[in-house]
Amino acid sequence: MANANAIVDKMAQVGLRHGEKAGVAIAMTVFLVCVAAAIQEKGIETTPDQIKKVAEQAQQNLNRKEERDAIIKRLEETEKIEPTDFAARVEKQVQIKLVADQYRPARTWVTPEPGAGLIRETPELIAPSELYAFPGRGGLLVFALDDEGNKIPYKEGEDKEAPHQKYGKVRKKGRGMGGSGMMGGMMGQPKKKRGKSKEEIAREAKAEQERLARNLSKSLAGAVPDADTSEDEKKKKEEEEDGGPYKEVTQGYRWVVITGILDHAQLLENYRKALKNPSVAHPQYLRLDLQRRTQQPDGSWSDWADVDIEKNYSVLDNITDEEEELVEENKLPDNLVDHLPFLTAGLYSGVHVARLVPKEKRQLPEDNQNAMGMSGPGGMAMGSGSMAAMMQANQQNMQGMMQGGKGRMGMMGMMQGSGSAAMGSGSAGMGMPMGETESVGNFWKSEEKQVMIRALDYTVQPDETYRYRVRIVVANPNYNRDDVGPGVNRKDTKLFGPWSKETDVVTMPPDVQPYAVRALPFNVKTGPRVLFQVVRFNPGDGWTVPARFDAGLGEVIGEIDREAVPKSDGSGTKTEQIDFNSHQIVLDIGGGGFQNLPNGMLGPKIERPALAALLRHDGAMIVHSEADDLANPFRKDIESNYTHELHESDSKKKREHSQGGGYGSMMGSMMQMMGGSRGAR
Repeated sequence: MANANAIVDKMAQVGLRHGEKAGVAIAMTVFLVCVAAAIQEKGIETTPDQIKKVAEQAQQNLNRKEERDAIIKRLEETEKIEPTDFAARVEKQVQIKLVADQYRPARTWVTPEPGAGLIRETPELIAPSELYAFPGRGGLLVFALDDEGNKIPYKEGEDKEAPHQKYGKVRKKGRGMGGSGMMGGMMGQPKKKRGKSKEEIAREAKAEQERLARNLSKSLAGAVPDADTSEDEKKKKEEEEDGGPYKEVTQGYRWVVITGILDHAQLLENYRKALKNPSVAHPQYLRLDLQRRTQQPDGSWSDWADVDIEKNYSVLDNITDEEEELVEENKLPDNLVDHLPFLTAGLYSGVHVARLVPKEKRQLPEDNQNAMGMSGPGGMAMGSGSMAAMMQANQQNMQGMMQGGKGRMGMMGMMQGSGSAAMGSGSAGMGMPMGETESVGNFWKSEEKQVMIRALDYTVQPDETYRYRVRIVVANPNYNRDDVGPGVNRKDTKLFGPWSKETDVVTMPPDVQPYAVRALPFNVKTGPRVLFQVVRFNPGDGWTVPARFDAGLGEVIGEIDREAVPKSDGSGTKTEQIDFNSHQIVLDIGGGGFQNLPNGMLGPKIERPALAALLRHDGAMIVHSEADDLANPFRKDIESNYTHELHESDSKKKREHSQGGGYGSMMGSMMQMMGGSRGAR
């Protein structure tokens, strides 16, 4: 071991002493070898003549002219390049109209607030309030559809006059087209054309682009551009381009209208507080969600379920014309107010919030005020024959509909009429595509404190009772933004507000419904009898006709009878045979006659309301009371509307509006407003 260590030490000393010299010697040897190899390598032999020759060849190549076709052919053969038809693609691209909104920045330019920064939060949404639901029935003018749901065009030789052309002129513009005075609006304003589908909008944009292109070419040639055609010609051209004109039919529908108030001012305040930018702090309303629950046979209620929006819009998207609005444009937020289809049978009630209607549209002209004292088909009264009776009935109606201590008056939503609303301080525009959350404009904006919401449910069934609730859905203003606080929702495109309180119960009566209106004097031969008003709704054409029948114990209420049916096309009233058989049997009768006051009280006898126990066709027993049935708002509305429609039909007037003619209910609503009721409708 000691010898090995000694040898290692000697080798280390030799390396340290002579290692540097050895390294230099090796490097010198490699250098000399490389120099020797370089000397032996043969050099490049280039002469001036060779350089001159190559330069001349290059100059010839530069100066040589090559045919274009030969170049293209060579490229196609060697590089496999195929023609791209670029010119045709460019010409086609030029015809596409560019929309500036598609190229706007994702968010607007803003100025940071000193110190505060731009940390945004999620706005607090609120629920609509003061909801009121009211049933309705009538006839809608819709496009006839085949088994596959497609519109049916007129065949050659058929009458191509569209039915809606018989009911006055179609409005040229949307809401805000003037008109003063309620009755001036109700009787003098034409109905509005229905909303256009995406396909119709795209087709019109294409036609307009083609017209502009033709005008440009004609202008360059010195010709006169195409003049704007009339509305009828435009409509005819649109129908021809769309494969029309199409058949139109009147069909009966049932609906429940839900109206309410949205505190728009509070929502604006919440947006401004959350977004830190008042210039863009406006909610973009996307839709109104609607849910309902149904009363079960045992009196319990089902769970909340979404109303089928597709079925509702299958009706709204197939109508031919719309009804006018009484509420101003700046109080009707886009996407939160279902439009009203024009009715050819029946009249609307409860579709407007009265205190949002301008004052001048809540005033009756002097002529109609005088007419209200009249009775019968020629007057506007409810058929009772006296103004005092009508006012008393309205007072009973108001008292009967105040329920639950919720601060709502029963006549909320009963404001009726037609006409256009003047443009208010707000501005309306086209809605933004979903997901685009902030812009200087391009969606409905208003500074109004309160705005109206309205939903129509066409999926209701006869003899069913419902409750409704709603909520608003808005575009998320913080979608895809990075200037938000921690935990702020920036991924979802939509925000959902809280659900509103539920409405009071609303019942869609059966198509044939008897109401007890009076006990008849007792007769020894026939026994006790009650006078019933039987209301018949025809789902085929939408007309609702009331008639009166008396019935005693064991008798069926109603029978086939001939009654006057109004017509809205100006052809006058027609008498038709109608089946008023209610398929309900009278089991027992009570009430009637007069009751003395208790001892010690002075005054005349009071009339006892009639009571009738009826057996329905499904085996259930139901009790009708004269006190309840006479004050029933739906029955009174049908009676007053029928009287008004008979008057208009006898005058052979073509219908130009479909707002309710029941001035009794209208006056009840006005009385509430004059009394300061917050919930008057």
